[in-house]
Amino acid sequence: MGGKQRGNNVTELTCIAPLKPGGADKLRALFAQREADEKQGGRSPIEQIGTIHYARWVIINGDKWMLFTSNFDGGLADYLKEFAERDEKVLNAIFQFCEGWPGARPADGFIKYVEDHQVTAAYYYAAYARYTVGEVKRALYWKKTTEDFVKKLGKPRADKDQAITWLLQELAKPTPWPLPES
Repeated sequence: MGGKQRGNNVTELTCIAPLKPGGADKLRALFAQREADEKQGGRSPIEQIGTIHYARWVIINGDKWMLFTSNFDGGLADYLKEFAERDEKVLNAIFQFCEGWPGARPADGFIKYVEDHQVTAAYYYAAYARYTVGEVKRALYWKKTTEDFVKKLGKPRADKDQAITWLLQELAKPTPWPLPES
């Protein structure tokens, strides 16, 4: 099967899997804990995967099903392999409450599970379908750095040559993520 791809990069995935009895409540508790951790400054484990535009889990149909949707760079099999390799613990923590979950590893079982429960979108839109997550992050970094540069130039007695040197050095660096505060 495989998700629909838009532009050169972005693919969609919709997966609907049946939940085990009591799985919905356990998932809600798991997601509430994850959200609380993030509010305390914790980073989502999903951030380890640099190809995800978004990922979303929803409990639907009277707590009987889990809906998982995602937009990501590249093809379905590569995305799922990377997800399994980098986020095995999180995948197992979430999907363990679904009927027939084989585990994230080996990745072939995970891929088959997702494909068996996949629903292809009738229509799919991606605002930045030509751009990867890395390219979007790079553009945001350049925007922030340019704004910081303009602030440096606006200071009294600003050394313009020094500010230009700083700008060029900053833009030559790898993209930090999350972006540093100004």
